[in-house]
Amino acid sequence: MKSVNESLAKAKKILEEGGVIGLPTETVYGLAARIDIPGAIEKIFTTKERPFFDPLIVHVSSIEMAKKVTAYWGPASQALGEAFWPGPLTMILPKDPSINGMITSGLESVGIRMPNHPIALELIQDVGVPLAAPSANKFGRTSPTSATHVRVEFKNENVFVLDGGECPIGIESTVLLIRHRPGKVELSILRRGHVLKSDIAHILEEKGFTFEFIEQVDKRESPGHMKHHYMPPVPFFVVTDPNRSVESILQEVNEKITQLPDEIESIKIIKPEQGIHSAEVLKLSKDPVLATRQFYGKLRDVAAKGKDSIIFYREPHQVGERWESLFDRLNKAASLIL
Repeated sequence: MKSVNESLAKAKKILEEGGVIGLPTETVYGLAARIDIPGAIEKIFTTKERPFFDPLIVHVSSIEMAKKVTAYWGPASQALGEAFWPGPLTMILPKDPSINGMITSGLESVGIRMPNHPIALELIQDVGVPLAAPSANKFGRTSPTSATHVRVEFKNENVFVLDGGECPIGIESTVLLIRHRPGKVELSILRRGHVLKSDIAHILEEKGFTFEFIEQVDKRESPGHMKHHYMPPVPFFVVTDPNRSVESILQEVNEKITQLPDEIESIKIIKPEQGIHSAEVLKLSKDPVLATRQFYGKLRDVAAKGKDSIIFYREPHQVGERWESLFDRLNKAASLIL
């Protein structure tokens, strides 16, 4: 078994040669490449089968490194970076002209984050260059929270994976668009995550900023902005009535699923030709933090059990900001919400 140092050395060499690697973080595993090698950035998209309209997040190992990626860092970014980095907050800021347009999907903004994982931080520091790293799964499919998930996902591509254990958070980072305006800061949460809107507001209030959250913005600047994402290999249904029988759900599903398009925003919708005759129920912890940590792994496990579909019952207690971050993923992973 390789030591961590040997694995880091191998990962660094692959990155220097323009390859991609599986990178552990506290959120989910990423498929990482150096931002200064155009062919490596392109390899992320081709390996993931990801369309070029979906931007990548740049991962750094320090605030000083982050400042080189953006054209304007700003006092609010500094305050939030000091409060939440390393951690699951991605800040969308004006991009430095040196940033390859493939990373930002042609946009003038770039997503930056400092992951809270010792292996990721050490690798980025050793490489000396930020790494672009979307989640290490095929486009639109369930995100990986273990090294095994990544190896299974890319078994044909033979991707080298740094094993950093299970991801303790289990869903992707919060994505926050920051606009420094004269006299105030405008903020938009483009993707919910472990860092909550209330957490961000608390820090900015504490530091004396005048700020406003803007709800209606174009979410193209964020990865994972499509209506469907994180989908398992069998149809998945979120059911809002916890008392419904599986039989009545399957009857409704078979009436509705054939009416869905074959593809939505480049993501294929799975519609079994012979109909859906069985379902496995996905069960998660009553604690939203634990439920979030479990979600992707359990979704993969349940999908592997061989039933035609998966059902998740939404319960009355599943309300509040923490649950909203999880339901952002649950609802996007679902073929139908009933």
